[in-house]
Amino acid sequence: KSSRWATGTGSVANFIYKHAVDAQQATCCRQIAAHQRTQLQPLWELSRCRQSSRIRRHSQKQPKRSRTPVAPHKMAVVVVGSANVDLVVNSPRFPKPGETLIGSRFEQLFGGKGANQAAAAALLGSPVRVVMRVGRDDLGQATRKNFERLGIDANRVVDTRDAATGVALITVDSNGENTIVVASGANAKLTPEDVAETVFDGASVILTQLEVPVSTNIAALRKAKARKVLTVFNAAPAPTSPLPDEIWKLCDVLCVNEPELQLLTGRKVENDSEACGELLKRGVGAVLLTRGRRGCLLVREQGSISCSVPEALQSTPVDTTGAGDAFLGALAHLVASGSTLEAALPGAVEVASTSVRRRGAQASYPTAADLGWAKRPPAPPSPTRFGDSRRPSVAGALAAATEAVDKFVASGSVVGIGCGSTVDHCVQLIAERLASGALRDVTAMATSEATERRLREFGIPLLPPDSDKAVDVALTGCDGVSSSKDVVKGGKGAMLREKLVRAAASRWVVICDECKRSEGLGVDFPVPVEVAPAFHQRTLRRLAKLTGADARLRLGLAPAGRPGSDMSGKPFVTDNGNYVVDLFFSEPLGDVWLMASQLDACPGAVEHGLFPASMRPDDPVVLVGGSDGGVERME
Repeated sequence: KSSRWATGTGSVANFIYKHAVDAQQATCCRQIAAHQRTQLQPLWELSRCRQSSRIRRHSQKQPKRSRTPVAPHKMAVVVVGSANVDLVVNSPRFPKPGETLIGSRFEQLFGGKGANQAAAAALLGSPVRVVMRVGRDDLGQATRKNFERLGIDANRVVDTRDAATGVALITVDSNGENTIVVASGANAKLTPEDVAETVFDGASVILTQLEVPVSTNIAALRKAKARKVLTVFNAAPAPTSPLPDEIWKLCDVLCVNEPELQLLTGRKVENDSEACGELLKRGVGAVLLTRGRRGCLLVREQGSISCSVPEALQSTPVDTTGAGDAFLGALAHLVASGSTLEAALPGAVEVASTSVRRRGAQASYPTAADLGWAKRPPAPPSPTRFGDSRRPSVAGALAAATEAVDKFVASGSVVGIGCGSTVDHCVQLIAERLASGALRDVTAMATSEATERRLREFGIPLLPPDSDKAVDVALTGCDGVSSSKDVVKGGKGAMLREKLVRAAASRWVVICDECKRSEGLGVDFPVPVEVAPAFHQRTLRRLAKLTGADARLRLGLAPAGRPGSDMSGKPFVTDNGNYVVDLFFSEPLGDVWLMASQLDACPGAVEHGLFPASMRPDDPVVLVGGSDGGVERME
């Protein structure tokens, strides 16, 4: 890489040589001396910085399998909902009306959406309180003992004489899919008066569902809202009649799956973000759409974030029963542990994806030890991505994507496709136009495996990996763009393939909403560096010394656009099998070209997320969408 530099000698080269991190960098730095002193001034300052970033090692005892020990600082999770006993039968397929099939297996398990969500959070280590009703019968007593085994506070579980403990009849087919019929029993007797205000003392999250009366849900959400507790309403099972308008405004987060989204909106869903947007208009704070094997989508008024299932966890499910409850229980646990909602998505997806590998609901839920999660607080979210003052705009992103497809995608063209929620609008627009005949014979070149899967879902043909066909235009998003059109990318970890696609494309088009404007590259959003796994800790320390930044190894199975994500103790792995180090700078980058060159020359660094603007005025083309739907082309 250093061959790009002209060879030079003199006092400047000697100065740099004395302060170089190692011999390899010293050789590279000698060659920089051909540059003017003014260009090297930032490097002089960087050479004085000797701080190194150290990764803390945490030693801890292995928790018992039944649950993870509760840390004393954690806020409580409150669950107001149902407790059932699941009667599960396995069958080769679902029976047709009037048909009798011979099943292969029968189990009696603990379930109910409320109890499942409580169990998932408790197994991960959260203190959990439940407000429920059971019958005065053997199943009710067994349910109480199960809560005790899990360490769940069941002091607010009421016995009722008027009904039996709830029961769910579950059929699981050979593909792991299920059908469920619930006899509510005692769950239908849960009243608003059962929800005491004291249950919210020291709590940070409440989970509610529709297996108990709606009036009880409203009362619980209202009391939680008054105590400034995050309210999460799971509109499941799908309601058979319209819900009261009041309930929407009490929801900080409304969680639905795709059939429930279609039922609540009253129409066939063709665009997930737009359909979720209809629910936002009713007063919901955020809509969280669970999409099975496709992960989840979080939609707010200001923007949307998707989180895919990691490839390592993509396999044929054994049993999907309770997977949605596992997702919500994990989400509540992570938020109660101090995570932001956005940052909690990868961990929640991981728990749900892990649960479908085993039979049953609660019996399939993992502990933190099973997952190998580190007991460290998540890194602070990026101000650009998740700061309170600059949230993404769905309208802006969609407007920019529409402009890009309108002006730069033509029939017969080869289009490079980046990754992220903004570019996902482009994928959907191209698919719609191919289906309508407005576009023909469009082929795509993807920058990540996740993008490849998305393109296949929409039926857009992919360019073969060994093809050397020219790419007409590459459409991509960004994590930050300066007024001089310098770009930082890499929140999804696709730096190397992004650079390959950019190099192959005749035109590179960056699309974003207005919150991505930044004069603080490196501060507003960290600079990611893809590094070789071999000796990666040495590379991390080398990067810290070379740049003066706080260098952090990215952890977790999926970053969800959030560098520094700490949802797991394992390093995040790119599509190329490499790790990612995120560089957090205390001051904005000055000379982006110089910093990019330094990162290029660093041993162990495979690629980085800096994309300096070229000398050509139209490279890159940057389209910025506003919240009013207007689009500005940066000059």
